[in-house]
Amino acid sequence: MKEAILNLLKSDNFLSNIDFTVGITEPGRLELSLPLDKKLLRPGDLMNGGAVMTVLDAAGGLCVMTFGDVANEVTVNMNTNFLRAVTKGPLKVTAQVTKRGRNITFCKIDLHDGDGKLCAEATGSWFIVRPEGL
Repeated sequence: MKEAILNLLKSDNFLSNIDFTVGITEPGRLELSLPLDKKLLRPGDLMNGGAVMTVLDAAGGLCVMTFGDVANEVTVNMNTNFLRAVTKGPLKVTAQVTKRGRNITFCKIDLHDGDGKLCAEATGSWFIVRPEGL
């Protein structure tokens, strides 16, 4: 599963620009890490809010993909709480499925900074695209 997630990240023209490392991958659970790269920062050396949301969205979507019967996913909704500024890496992002339906899957995602402090959390839903024939 880890290799499949890495291949998805590499094949995505947008996400391939972020230096993700894939950790835990099991059905309904995913862990990613990444450096706090300069290209993710805004003035003041804070992680850009859009970059935070991108990382959370990517983790949620990839978490949905940890099930073998999913060909792709599309974000339906994501609510994000920014709890503190992200100023120190490396970052750890954990995602967990909270409810899995036939067409929609719900996840909770947390982003921790290099000190292990929770900096942002999100909940979201993703539409499941099934392989043909399922």
